[in-house]
Amino acid sequence: MVKKTKWYLVATLIAVVLLCSACSGGGGASGSAGVKTTAEVPVILNQAEYVLYQNIFYNDYGPQYDNTPVTKNGVFAVIQDGYSQKTRYYVWGYLDNTQCCDWQWEIVPKDTKNLPAPGSLVTVTGTFAKNEAEALDGYWIKDAEITTVTAYAGQTADLNMLAMSDTLERVQMYNIMYRAEYFDGKTYLAYGRIASGSMLQDPYYDGSWQIPFTSAESTASLAIGTSVRLSGKVISGTLAESTVTVTQ
Repeated sequence: MVKKTKWYLVATLIAVVLLCSACSGGGGASGSAGVKTTAEVPVILNQAEYVLYQNIFYNDYGPQYDNTPVTKNGVFAVIQDGYSQKTRYYVWGYLDNTQCCDWQWEIVPKDTKNLPAPGSLVTVTGTFAKNEAEALDGYWIKDAEITTVTAYAGQTADLNMLAMSDTLERVQMYNIMYRAEYFDGKTYLAYGRIASGSMLQDPYYDGSWQIPFTSAESTASLAIGTSVRLSGKVISGTLAESTVTVTQ
């Protein structure tokens, strides 16, 4: 991520009009209590959130927002942190339709017993606060209340990286590779590009991360750079028993 992990994207701060726009992908039927469901992870675009994210973590604006109430609208994601051996929660979205630049805020829910499924569209309210000891990037939204706007009801796994931004997926991949024992046997969903016949890489950036995968299917014919989704099981720091779906 940004400060502690050093895995964040080195993105150029773009001068933009502070204009918010959001759209949720994939309509669906109504679920319990009138909440709609979707089988696709929503695509949330918010230029203002991206600029704020850049300013806080790159331009030292954090102290200006410390201990202030905030409301965030975005996709709910869950990361399994093998380094600290804890579960971390996020709300996130993209800068624009290229989906290569993203923003994400770590959240500390008041109630972890009734959380939405990862991939749900949510509204988060809480207090933005500094916590260098426990927050992955030094700041998080504490005492967070999470309201589900659209519930995700698609494919699931122990590690649902389809419900993560590119940055969050990178963090999860590094955990899988370098804290392998913590993830053995967990099911996964992931997205990326083919780096070779048996290697998956970052969906957008060369040199970001690569991880081996195995599959009963033949993937030798897939061209380098082909966008794919994988599902399977994590074994010894690799994406094993994978089903490969070409998305481009």
